[in-house]
Amino acid sequence: MHRSVTGSPAMADQEQPDWLDLPSDLLELIGQRTRDAVTGVAAFRSVCRTWRAAIGPAPRLLLPRAGAGHALVFPLSRGWSIVVDARDVSCRLSHLAAGVTAALPRLNMQRTVRELALGNDLRFTDLFRFAVHAPPDAPAAAAGMTVMMYHMQLGRTGVLFCRPGDAAWTEVEKPTPIGLGFSDFAYHDGKMFGLDTNGEMAVYDAATLDVLHLVRKPPDTPILGNTMYGFGTRHRRFKEFNYIHLVALPSKLVLVRTSVKFFRPVAFSIFELGSTPDGLAWLKVTDAGNYELFMDGYHTTFRENGANSGTRIYYVHDEHCPLQVPSTIAAYCYSMQDNRLECVYSSPEDSLECSTKPSWFVP
Repeated sequence: MHRSVTGSPAMADQEQPDWLDLPSDLLELIGQRTRDAVTGVAAFRSVCRTWRAAIGPAPRLLLPRAGAGHALVFPLSRGWSIVVDARDVSCRLSHLAAGVTAALPRLNMQRTVRELALGNDLRFTDLFRFAVHAPPDAPAAAAGMTVMMYHMQLGRTGVLFCRPGDAAWTEVEKPTPIGLGFSDFAYHDGKMFGLDTNGEMAVYDAATLDVLHLVRKPPDTPILGNTMYGFGTRHRRFKEFNYIHLVALPSKLVLVRTSVKFFRPVAFSIFELGSTPDGLAWLKVTDAGNYELFMDGYHTTFRENGANSGTRIYYVHDEHCPLQVPSTIAAYCYSMQDNRLECVYSSPEDSLECSTKPSWFVP
């Protein structure tokens, strides 16, 4: 990067500054202010070894091939993942960066394995939801963690949870007024939250498992889509619908609503769980703070936004249309501050590319 300027005689001996000599803290600041955390950071890191060392890795998009193996990875927050072996539904908790692994109780779903997993591992992943509570001030170890899980085979029974070392999963009963089944859940501030397919949410005391509150769906949220139950993208008659996802940030619980129109995301809204005279409710906010949220129809992860540019949402959309095989996959970046949506990745039209289903993994 050290070059001479060969212009006029007066400039013959002048040189451009050596950008390698910039202080590392300044390089880090420049890197954080690149266009976005995917294409921008990747380009910044590709310049040279010094620049690569000045900033952490860009988020990586997991797009495994169909038939790539039986180990199904479900990315979670703070670098943790659940790894399920589709052949026998054994599972473990894994932190790739720290090299930490902890065994979890086996999933008691042998019938589903025989019918789905052995024939199509990717379809098997549609039916799971995982969430994890990892204390923010704890080292990368499994101690003190809580793992939550739901599978369609459980039906109306509720959510299961366990802690590393438990012999079996513990069932949390679902309140009677709640509808079909859970589609997402989270752990925050000593409470577990189960979001149903109709948008209602049950709030549990994590110690006693008592139901503390029932929260109605976010205001002005019409038709809800759901990838687990096939609501929305698999039905051509639904031209517009919404996905909703819970995100347990360090200081608050938020809900992200993705509005989809003609099989493409068109808008994002954020709601924060707060108190009102009528009880807990979702309150619409301008953003979630300085965070980058990574989400799709199956998982949600996050990390702090070092650029201090408000909330940015990275969303992976499995653009499944009727009679379209294979599905196409696209990733979008949306800035709540700039109100700008752009596509940062799209699979080739003639590609046989498949996904886990797709998710961002933040190490």
